Amino acid sequence: MKWWYWALLWLAPSVWGAPLVVAMDEWPPFRMEQEGRFHGLDVDILEAMAKRAGVEVEVRRYPWGRALSFMQSGKVDLMMGLARTAERERYIDYLAPSYYECHPAFYGRAEVANRVHRYDDLYALELGYVLKSAYFEPFDSDPKLRRHGVPTEQQLLGMVVRGHLDLLVGTDCQVDYALAKDAHHLIKTPWQPDARVNLYVGVSKQSAGKEQAHLLEQALASMIKDGTIERLATAYRPRVKELH
Repeated sequence: MKWWYWALLWLAPSVWGAPLVVAMDEWPPFRMEQEGRFHGLDVDILEAMAKRAGVEVEVRRYPWGRALSFMQSGKVDLMMGLARTAERERYIDYLAPSYYECHPAFYGRAEVANRVHRYDDLYALELGYVLKSAYFEPFDSDPKLRRHGVPTEQQLLGMVVRGHLDLLVGTDCQVDYALAKDAHHLIKTPWQPDARVNLYVGVSKQSAGKEQAHLLEQALASMIKDGTIERLATAYRPRVKELH
């Protein structure tokens, strides 16, 4: 084999294969779609990370649950904003470290939300959550809770506002943003779980782009270390207010 062939492989990662396919769905302020294109914090991070790593990526929109299924099969290579769970670790490799931290929180109309002062108060209520999302234990696996899964947070907000559900569970960095942007007249419950949701970039274990994923991981770590992630995040925080 000619020496220049191996040099070409080393210097030009693009010959390793097609662009990494990144599955996205709307999750403001991290991922928002406008005129067929995504923007938001996750998009800013992905673009900066890919540029720093010299890796080509292609964003495609899929519903959250379907995107996770495609990660299992390898039909897509990468997802942003993933919580880490034991079940997902069977088919996803997480790039270290976590790039953002949120906290699970419950929201509802004041007359209902103000009745929740401990975890056990949830048992009397109809609770909404996004299908295939991970929040905290014991909520995620508690069979005694009356939980109702729907595809999107926007649907949850509407169902709680209309009284079809008593409360919704979400992450504060996403739901606070949505409530600050639109007047839904929902508040946080007095009791909130003492938990956090660390967000990761995940790569399908079936992906053929393992070398590119390694470059992305190095870029992500350097972006956290030099403050790039924090600078990108500040653009979205002024529009978020604390809801009591």
